[in-house]
Amino acid sequence: MLRTLKNLRQKIADNAELIWLLPLFFVALILAIPALPFILIYAHLSDKKCQKSYKEYLARMNGTCFFYYNNRKSSFAYIREFLLPALSPSVQVVFVERREVDAGPDGKYLARMLGEVKERKGFPYLLKIMDGQVVECSVNNQFYSIMIGRKPLSPLLDRINAFYNAT
Repeated sequence: MLRTLKNLRQKIADNAELIWLLPLFFVALILAIPALPFILIYAHLSDKKCQKSYKEYLARMNGTCFFYYNNRKSSFAYIREFLLPALSPSVQVVFVERREVDAGPDGKYLARMLGEVKERKGFPYLLKIMDGQVVECSVNNQFYSIMIGRKPLSPLLDRINAFYNAT
């Protein structure tokens, strides 16, 4: 009987905190409702500004080629040792660790380009900016076929160069 009273007293104490916080939550919610239109307008204007900035970046970087790869254990060393040195120096190499694109001040644009990839077939990705549009290609299947099969790298390099040189 004494144990049940202690349990009941503990439950009441636990719920008392919740009962006290619930009205505060509703008061805060009621006070926040008038600010909602301003928050939505700010979000809309901020999105427009980001869109404009991204389009300006694409226009500025027209013709630039990007090679995106990630830190997957099975391919990371192979890409660094064999594939990257064989790429043209004009190709910008973008390393992606988890979901983070570490590329300095242009990182947010490069992350957005990667996020907008339509066909998610896997890394490595080839991207090229043409007339304000991002053209993409995944060489995942051919890359892993060559790496695992220990085949010559030249067919993959030919495909990469053909993609980058296509207009």
